[in-house]
Amino acid sequence: MLKFFRKIRFNQMSENKTGKYLKYAIGEIVLVVIGILIALQINNWKEQRKENSDEQAILKRLENEFVSNRKQLLDKIEFRDNLIGSCKRLLEYYDSPDRAVRDSIFVYLTSIQPPTFDPIQNDLVSSGNIEILKDEDLKEMLINWSTDVVQLREVERIFLRFCEQDFYPYANEIDIQRELAYYYYKEIPKNLLDPRQVKNLIPGKSKLITRTTNELLTDTKLEGMIAWSLTLNMFNNQESQTLLIRIDSILEGIRGQIKED
Repeated sequence: MLKFFRKIRFNQMSENKTGKYLKYAIGEIVLVVIGILIALQINNWKEQRKENSDEQAILKRLENEFVSNRKQLLDKIEFRDNLIGSCKRLLEYYDSPDRAVRDSIFVYLTSIQPPTFDPIQNDLVSSGNIEILKDEDLKEMLINWSTDVVQLREVERIFLRFCEQDFYPYANEIDIQRELAYYYYKEIPKNLLDPRQVKNLIPGKSKLITRTTNELLTDTKLEGMIAWSLTLNMFNNQESQTLLIRIDSILEGIRGQIKED
């Protein structure tokens, strides 16, 4: 096409037809500009297509991550609900000791364990890749996600430190650790592991009655620890419910942006 216009231009110059030559020269320039614009448009289209493909890959990865986070969070909420229920029953025993059963006291005490939420943390925000997402509301929720998790885990750490520094040492101090360990392996694996693959590592309960039912239920320090465990885990589950709402909002935003294949 350009050779054709050059030939015409040469002929026009030879015939000294300057006006017609200028028209053809301008036409040639317009064709070149159009060609450049088309090339740029094709390049932009390819870049946009690649960006859209990358965004969809990130959205699908995020969906899988937050589905896993949601399941883990629900498991922790259920674990804490069991712990909260056990602490309430223990405090009822303190209020009505005549209804208490010594074995049940130990079963409920074994539930005082610190569950921790350990979500999948993507690097979208720190890497800057979050800018590829087009939904501004979704980007803001993802940016705030880390802060929400930090708030939850801070309360979890308070309970973890309490168990490590106060509750477990006190259980040793009042000589009930063997029975706690026995009931732990007797009851807990049903919730955490396949009981067919786990044997109780503790060979039976202690033959020594180190603390009678009455002694356990008149131990105000133990009662206070149970009450504190109840308080922290109720607060932690309130935080978890708030985080669950955040996850559901994030998943709704992600799924609203995923295109069907």
